[in-house]
Amino acid sequence: MNTDNEFNHNKAYLMQYRRMHAKIDRLKDKLDRLDERCSLKGVSYSSQPSSTVTKTLDDILAQKEYIEGKISKLSSDAIKISNEIQDRLLDLDNQLEAEILDLYFLESHSLSEIANILCYSERQIERLYVKGIKHLF
Repeated sequence: MNTDNEFNHNKAYLMQYRRMHAKIDRLKDKLDRLDERCSLKGVSYSSQPSSTVTKTLDDILAQKEYIEGKISKLSSDAIKISNEIQDRLLDLDNQLEAEILDLYFLESHSLSEIANILCYSERQIERLYVKGIKHLF
């Protein structure tokens, strides 16, 4: 495997966790919207027909249950992936590279935020980030 393919493969492996958390966050937002819809509303006695299809409370509750199940499964999978990534990071010789990858992929900080946290230049963080991904496997 050439260097570019190896780098992309390692980065894709690490990005699994971030993508999974993005899905979980999206589902949690959807769950919050469903919670808002579950709140009781007054009955409309208008003689005008409604132009939208109303969902019953049972429909909303069923959808909430489904989404909660998905969040639970994704969270379980995310924990497994996080543990695998942490094990890989512990195997790296350069623990500064490992810390940068941890902050970026597991804690979702940007590279500029990591530079501020670790008191390094952004260019140095970028260099260590790339080296860390290359050294991962």
